[in-house]
Amino acid sequence: MKTPLEIRLGIVGLGTVGQGVVELLEKHRGFFSRDLGFDFRIAAACAKEESALALVKDKGCLKTGDPLAVANHPDVDVFIELAGGEDGPKPWHEAALKSGKHVITANKALLAKHGVELFPLASKQSCFLLFEAAVGGGIPIIKSLQESLVANDIEGLACIINGTCNYILTQMARNKVSFADALAEAQRLGYAEANPSFDIDGMDSLHKVSLLASLAYGRYVDYRKLSVEGVRNISALDMQMAAELGYEVKLLGVVSETNGKILAAVYPALLERGHQLASVQGVLNAVYLKTSAAGPQLFTGAGAGRYPTASAVISDLVTLSRQMATGHPIPLNMDFFSADNAAELLSIDELETEFYLRLTTVDKPGVLSKVTGILGEAGISIRALSQKPEHDPANVPVIILTHAVKNAKVAHALRQIDALDVVSAPTRVIRFYK
Repeated sequence: MKTPLEIRLGIVGLGTVGQGVVELLEKHRGFFSRDLGFDFRIAAACAKEESALALVKDKGCLKTGDPLAVANHPDVDVFIELAGGEDGPKPWHEAALKSGKHVITANKALLAKHGVELFPLASKQSCFLLFEAAVGGGIPIIKSLQESLVANDIEGLACIINGTCNYILTQMARNKVSFADALAEAQRLGYAEANPSFDIDGMDSLHKVSLLASLAYGRYVDYRKLSVEGVRNISALDMQMAAELGYEVKLLGVVSETNGKILAAVYPALLERGHQLASVQGVLNAVYLKTSAAGPQLFTGAGAGRYPTASAVISDLVTLSRQMATGHPIPLNMDFFSADNAAELLSIDELETEFYLRLTTVDKPGVLSKVTGILGEAGISIRALSQKPEHDPANVPVIILTHAVKNAKVAHALRQIDALDVVSAPTRVIRFYK
């Protein structure tokens, strides 16, 4: 029987995901050794808590609180970073790559911000920098874009890529509760942080969307140049109206290409109930691809959590190990992810779609004529309008649905509408997605 190839691992971060990786490596140790031919040994581990380090049972393992000690450890072949953080882990990755180590990470924030430096460094060092776990948890979307769908042009992409927001919107729709109540329930269950801003304001989704857009079109998409809107302004009335219209409200990441220019953005969207993405409920994530050869593709599954994310980490590890076993590992080309190959981006103003507008007006004659007059002057055609009765005459909801129009025209009209003395709150906007 052939002796298994020893692959020595250095793991930084033994929180939820890191502990899941350690557990799955131990659980499947026999299978990995016997059937795959790999003996995965943790040679170094870093965590803040001694109790977390105690979970690593591998003999001779260096246990430390210093990430750089793991990155520079001479006995480590593969550096696995699961600590998270936008800036702090960058020096660890650089140290690992410069010392010739392959890197696996689940850190989407780091890659969205610093991938433009780290991917070229990995290429220069002929090292792998793998990140399946960074987008969509256990959903194999990165490998699908890099390998399975290489014969396709990506004609469009839409994703539900944040479980916290999807859970909140699902609860609002199912149980007819307010945003605040749905958020509180998500926090109670551990689906939302005590400070949920990073999730509910769309930044987590934006990091992931920028990575997906870069992969889909082979150019570097800088997340800092993209439009992002979160879900904190979605009301129970919006959810009620969506249901009456036969739609679901989802926080979508949307990516498309027109004449070589990429439009990527994150915003709440209305999806017809028959759309594949509309059925994705609770904390599940999903990525919907329009491909030229394979047709529409929906990838869905758990977008976070101990085992789904750990599963993606180990998937990368096995992919890497099979390359290492050849003696001449050849990393996938990620040279496109560089500042020299930045995508030419389309502004959200260029997006053309139908719009749901919720105005809050005072109950006076002539209000609707003022509003519709402004929309008409902007070239915006109304397909439906309804006024919801309210007890408060100073805050009457008016719902307007438009025909397809460019975002720029709507934004221009709303600046005028919201400046009217008969409009008592900023107009809420939800775009349709088809």
